Amino acid sequence: MDTYRALVVGCGKIGATFEIDSGLVKPASHAAAVAANSRLALVGLVDPDAAALQRATDYYKVPGFPDAKAAIEETHPDVIVISTPPNTHEAFLSLALESGVRAVVCEKPVSDSLESAERMIAAQKAANSIVLVNHQRRFFPLFKKLRERIAQGELGRIQQVSTYYSNGLTNNGTHTIDAVQFLLDDEAVWAVGAENSLNKTAPFGTNIDGILGFSKGAVVTLQSLDNAEFGAHDFVVIGTKGAVTIRQYGFRFEEVAVKDGVTFAGVKELDWGGARPVVESRSMLTGTYDHLVACLDGTETPTSTLVDGLKVMKALEALAASAAQGGSVVRI
Repeated sequence: MDTYRALVVGCGKIGATFEIDSGLVKPASHAAAVAANSRLALVGLVDPDAAALQRATDYYKVPGFPDAKAAIEETHPDVIVISTPPNTHEAFLSLALESGVRAVVCEKPVSDSLESAERMIAAQKAANSIVLVNHQRRFFPLFKKLRERIAQGELGRIQQVSTYYSNGLTNNGTHTIDAVQFLLDDEAVWAVGAENSLNKTAPFGTNIDGILGFSKGAVVTLQSLDNAEFGAHDFVVIGTKGAVTIRQYGFRFEEVAVKDGVTFAGVKELDWGGARPVVESRSMLTGTYDHLVACLDGTETPTSTLVDGLKVMKALEALAASAAQGGSVVRI
């Protein structure tokens, strides 16, 4: 089977250094996930920051480049990974597609504006290359299984989804919105938002608490937490036939059945005491690259596409617009 050559652009935390200095299950960065995949070969790293580049190349033992174009010309990659700030994504994607690469993995959010994201989609269609956005919970087995169960009606009609995120709406909040879109196989059609000024930790943007209405009728709340106190990425999915809680950044699931009421006669209730957890310990990035290889082989159809990412960005923009308007309903 073919081995695909991969170049990683950006040697920050998710690009390279989470593998070196975090407690995440390994592989914990894009560079490490590429290196760990038997069908991929890490051929180089790119970063204009000389110190960051040196640290990464010392660890991964591959060539380093301050300039992406020069790196592409020398390494001839099949895959380019863009793990840089959102406002650089369009330029790096254009460079990658112009070079004729077969696939691109792009960090979230897709870009820093809807117009930029739409141009990226048009460029991808013209180039006919595979582009995956790293909303990695789409590739977690427990998430995929729950999506199937929801589609089959095992939880009944989804009434509400409560979510909790930390570290910025346009940072970790993108994962929250995309995960709900994936689980429900649906997209938001209206939004109400309010900025949470008490939760100040956000690498870019702000923390917004909000409500999203989805086209099939589910209502989703987004509640921000202060990442300086502790991080969170939790969900409570409530249907008419039961509920599922998702904790520990998506690795701990608990199914909650409906039982005959013991609190109020004649009123059924959720059996929280009977819930039993299923806990998964896995790399956050392995699934992304397993799916990438399958797409390159032609055995799977790309998911977590730029179009999926644009839907997330539209929800983000609507929440921000609502917050700026004092909490009015904004149609998406």
